[in-house]
Amino acid sequence: MKLTNTGKTIQQIPQAELKLDYQIKKVLSCKPILARILAEVVEECKDMSYNEIEKSIEGDVLIDRVPIEPGLFNIVGNSQEDFQVGEGCVRYDIRTYLKLDKYSEPELAKILIDVEAQKDEYTGYDLPIRGIFYCSRMISSQLGQEFSVSTNDAVKYGNIKKVYSIWICPEVAQKRANCIEKFCINKEMLCGNDNDDDRYDLMSTIIIKLSKKHDTDGANNTLINMLTDLFNETISAEKKIKILEQKYQLPITEEVEREVADMCTYTTYVENKGREREIFSSVQEGDYSIKRGAEKLGITETEFVKRMEEAGYKVSALI
Repeated sequence: MKLTNTGKTIQQIPQAELKLDYQIKKVLSCKPILARILAEVVEECKDMSYNEIEKSIEGDVLIDRVPIEPGLFNIVGNSQEDFQVGEGCVRYDIRTYLKLDKYSEPELAKILIDVEAQKDEYTGYDLPIRGIFYCSRMISSQLGQEFSVSTNDAVKYGNIKKVYSIWICPEVAQKRANCIEKFCINKEMLCGNDNDDDRYDLMSTIIIKLSKKHDTDGANNTLINMLTDLFNETISAEKKIKILEQKYQLPITEEVEREVADMCTYTTYVENKGREREIFSSVQEGDYSIKRGAEKLGITETEFVKRMEEAGYKVSALI
């Protein structure tokens, strides 16, 4: 079989490193793959084709660029990272939004999407609660952008856009794997009758759990099967190409080609960053001087100090 450029690129991917954090995000951000995820878990996409969903993913899919903290992000795309010095800035893994032309009402036509890659099963906290927090932030950050609380605004909160936080967990123990969980807001009548059926399902957290053993026995779900095969580092690149194309009819577009190519170069990036940190640690511990560390990286002492500080090391005591 003559491989396409995509096939040749996939051949070069070190499959054992497929689940590295940034690689997972790059793969999930590909619109053809993202469209298949949304088709399964976003209620508004249930009656749409993959192609229609892909075209509805408006603008860029942002990776590690949207801060979660209050006041740092304009929901329509401008990032204002004006946070306090010394404080961390936590970001969503993947952020985008859907523009659904089938809805004439503006509050229904736009849906905000967050996709997170969660490799560690045991995090020390309840993952759905974190997902609910992310949803809450996506709603509150819309104030002043999508809705207002002005007395002059007749709609006010009615313009809040629905949000989804979708979590992909590829390393789950078999007894808990091969499932999709949904956590959302539902109306429940505690007393009396009220047929009011307004728009209260404004947030949904979705947890997709994949088998650490890559065992989909009994799953009977196309998305679970596709994601399991996609992130199965034991499958050769050649076989994975055939599976994605033939079993799941995943189009190998130029976009996917570009992201896969980036995954190949990321291995070199990880190796370089690892070597850099080793040298930084050696300088911190006194094994190397700053001058010697800079020589080993082939950069100036000034650049070395800058990179070391950016990596979180204390340099002032060494100068």
